[in-house]
Amino acid sequence: MKNLSHYTRFVICVCLFSVITFANIYWLQPLLPVLRADFGVSSLAANFAMSAPLLGMGVGLVVFASWSDAVGRCKILLGGTAIGLVLSLALPLISNYPLFLTVRFLQGVFLAVTPALAVPLLGEELRKSWLAGAVGFYIASNTLGGLCSRLLGGISAEHFGWENGGFVIAGLTAVLYGVVYYLLPQQRHFKKTELKLGKSIKAFGHHLRKPQLLVIYLLICLAFGTFVNLSNYLMMVLSDYPYHLPSDIRSFMFLTLLGGTMSSSLAGKFAKKHSQIAGISVGIGIMLLANFLMSWANLYTMIIGMVLVSFGFFFCHAQASTLVGRTATKSKGSAQALYSLFYYSGASLGVFLLEPFYRSMGWQGVLGATRIALAICIACVVMYQWLGAHRHSHVTS
Repeated sequence: MKNLSHYTRFVICVCLFSVITFANIYWLQPLLPVLRADFGVSSLAANFAMSAPLLGMGVGLVVFASWSDAVGRCKILLGGTAIGLVLSLALPLISNYPLFLTVRFLQGVFLAVTPALAVPLLGEELRKSWLAGAVGFYIASNTLGGLCSRLLGGISAEHFGWENGGFVIAGLTAVLYGVVYYLLPQQRHFKKTELKLGKSIKAFGHHLRKPQLLVIYLLICLAFGTFVNLSNYLMMVLSDYPYHLPSDIRSFMFLTLLGGTMSSSLAGKFAKKHSQIAGISVGIGIMLLANFLMSWANLYTMIIGMVLVSFGFFFCHAQASTLVGRTATKSKGSAQALYSLFYYSGASLGVFLLEPFYRSMGWQGVLGATRIALAICIACVVMYQWLGAHRHSHVTS
């Protein structure tokens, strides 16, 4: 394998980093009802098992994106991922739930090195003609890692217990880490820059004062929060009456994520003919349609609905991420870091919006709350357009 070209080794390693990261973050998602029963906690507390690492990723993204400019990408990728894997191996041994959540949060912080540094690393080391294809492979690896770990985690937990399922995921990804450690080449094009905290904070403040960027950040916060937490509560619903599905069967519901893989590739083609904001509108509209479809609450409409939710969200996400780069006129890296912070914060904090509705009205309450969130997303689209027209009229007058 050492005979592979410098460029090919970088692409393979970044994709494997992605699989390792998202496998260790998402394997617990189909097991939330199992954690609720095993630790004897509420549905809200059980959902924190997914909220904690996603919040940690939001924090880690901002820290590591700036730090790597001064230290180098590869060292931080290897170090952060190694610590995340050690924490993964420790998780099944923890019987105290607050400590369990603390470790999950820290796991998210350290595993944030991959989403923070993967694309910048590829951008520095690959030829421009290779970059788009390499980033496509990286995004596909995100889905592959998360999907396979959910399936493997659900099946392992049902037959061997969730703790052993955790050891399986941690062990397999540790093997992949060994492959990465062996293959990862030295960077050739990294240019060290002095870490200036004040400059980074100033750049963040500049972006937060731009109304159009704030609207995009709010929109993706709500959209990803809806997407992740709808899946979390669906696992709760399918474990209870009248479905009573075991964790291995529930985990197959995440095959619906393949709808997102398809939509990510279509988003680029759509953007060539239409605007990014139009693409966001289409994505949110599909998610809203799927929401109403799932209100019939039978397995067939839930499966179709989750395929559409996944399709709509990733279609929206691809357009919104691109739109941030186009709206930010300078310090584009910090603008994307803020986008990621809002993105993961929405997923981690969305549970607080949905839990009261779930407690009072069950699945229909969850759907009702997500409709409210999606309606606000549509309002954000209108606001973005209005702000753009208002700014244009001031420029031309």
